Amino acid sequence: MGKLSYLAPGKLMVKPDNGGVDQAFMLSNATKVLGAAAICSRDGSTVTMDSQGYGTTNCTTDQLETAAKTGAVTVRVTLDSSLGLAQTVAEKYHP
Repeated sequence: MGKLSYLAPGKLMVKPDNGGVDQAFMLSNATKVLGAAAICSRDGSTVTMDSQGYGTTNCTTDQLETAAKTGAVTVRVTLDSSLGLAQTVAEKYHP
């Protein structure tokens, strides 16, 4: 979990909140992207999140890359570590 940043098309990075090592990862057609408000939202203004504050609206990888370029989105990434591919990227909502 950490701040999302953009590296190249299909390749992003997370800078962990706890000061750990930055983790680069790649996107695939199977990557599930869940937004709360900053990546995308259901209608452009409604916040959608679960009880832990993570996004629940399905977004596209293009929307994710656009959000990554802002450097202002915090996400939780679930990786297939053997391939370096993101399985799920969920936005952590912060007002």
